[in-house]
Amino acid sequence: METSGQTAKDLLPVFGTRGRVSEVLSGKRAISKEQAKKLASLFRVTADLFI
Repeated sequence: METSGQTAKDLLPVFGTRGRVSEVLSGKRAISKEQAKKLASLFRVTADLFI
């Protein structure tokens, strides 16, 4: 995130709440496939893991 200039606030559209963002970033919550796809779009990378 630091490299792309993103902040935790920029992840709100993906995870919905600040609490969920915090849990994901701290490793307490897993990322769903749908969230992974949204993150790939946000960071402009491919999400090839869903083959």
